Amino acid sequence: MLEFETRHWITNYEGGFGAAGSNNVGVLFYGSEGYMELEYFEYRTYLGQKREPGPKGSGEGDHFKNFIEAVRSGKRDVLTADIEEGHLSSALCHLGNIAYRSRRTIHFQPSSQKIVGDEEASLLLTRQYRSPFEIRALV
Repeated sequence: MLEFETRHWITNYEGGFGAAGSNNVGVLFYGSEGYMELEYFEYRTYLGQKREPGPKGSGEGDHFKNFIEAVRSGKRDVLTADIEEGHLSSALCHLGNIAYRSRRTIHFQPSSQKIVGDEEASLLLTRQYRSPFEIRALV
């Protein structure tokens, strides 16, 4: 199970969320052995029934600048991460927004990149683009 949460206008400081200088956007991944929380440039894991701290890490970088440099140079190897990593990260946010806007749980099929059983929510996966900025069906 995946939970994406944005905490607006909050006063609770558990885990540092919402504290001065802290990020107020987080992602939780729940698994069979524990959970992982992601906050901006850091991740932490908690494992076992007692949720003991597990692996953690952080990484920073100017991802926007790196992406623009790669686009301008036309060289894919300039990227610090494969472009699909960017897609997966942004898809998480987009799917969270679609669930929020449709006011219901959505079921996303990663292999087909489609929302299953919800035509209304599926329409939010794309939009009408204005000329000449249309995106071909297969890029």
